[in-house]
Amino acid sequence: MPAPQSHDCAVAFCCDRNYYHLALFMVWQIAHYNPHRRFDIVISSMDDLELPDWAKALGIMFHATGALPDYAEVARFRGSLAMLYRLNLVAELGHRYRRILYLDSDMFVEGGDLNRLFEIDLGPHPIGAVLDAPFFYEANHHAKEFVLADLPALPYVNTGFQLINSGAYAEQDVARRSFEVLKTHPQAIVLTDQSMTNLALRGGFALLAPCWNWQTNGRYPLVPMRYPVFFRHFIGRIKPDRESKGAFDARFNHAYRHFCEAMRPEALPLIAPPADPMPMPLRDLANIVLRHHRGAGILRKMLTRFADPYRAEI
Repeated sequence: MPAPQSHDCAVAFCCDRNYYHLALFMVWQIAHYNPHRRFDIVISSMDDLELPDWAKALGIMFHATGALPDYAEVARFRGSLAMLYRLNLVAELGHRYRRILYLDSDMFVEGGDLNRLFEIDLGPHPIGAVLDAPFFYEANHHAKEFVLADLPALPYVNTGFQLINSGAYAEQDVARRSFEVLKTHPQAIVLTDQSMTNLALRGGFALLAPCWNWQTNGRYPLVPMRYPVFFRHFIGRIKPDRESKGAFDARFNHAYRHFCEAMRPEALPLIAPPADPMPMPLRDLANIVLRHHRGAGILRKMLTRFADPYRAEI
């Protein structure tokens, strides 16, 4: 069993009380898929959260994150500022960890060797991340933030999965530059820290393979039948923990329910009831096939472009 604070890399979650049960679910999954991990796992929050005994036994650590700037209110999203805690990670933990893998809590872990991921060459970039979902179904995606800021179309990543090089992140002052965007481009803050970081770095990312942050679960549910996905990200408002009628495998909702029943029973009322087991209507099935067919060309290029999951495009 890994001893706490014994490694130079860490997986980090930043959440408030509302997402804590989902962060713990992912911790449980990561520990299962990485039994010989060479990294720590940290949960960072401003809330007074108590680690369950099973998490303590795994060596999971809690970190009380520092205060955010007063002007951060511009980036409040759905009533929360918790998404901004990740911008504090390097300042608060970078002295201990040369690399930090930040993860959103609305993900589902299905594999991937995180020990190998931590060793990926990111070149001079402070962050490695996956292109945002629209790049997988729009040929020439121009992110809304760049449009609002009068910037050209640039690579734009989803910041829910960030492999952070602590040294480069600090040297390039990414956190300060991201917070500065709240003052210089407040009209372009569409998706809180994601908007901030993309506007600050303007394409200056190492790009990871889409399997590390698979965001098109509803649009392309058939792709993972042949393409191994490591981390599914349930972006948007419809997620299998809170809605069992979407185009998600029933196993996701079942896994959330199983975890809460066994490990976090007080959170079980937060999980949606099981999905209707009846066969999918032909109309819904036809829509899935049509979207799959229309996106096949873009998907083929993307999956070919990022063929090796342990090599970043720098």
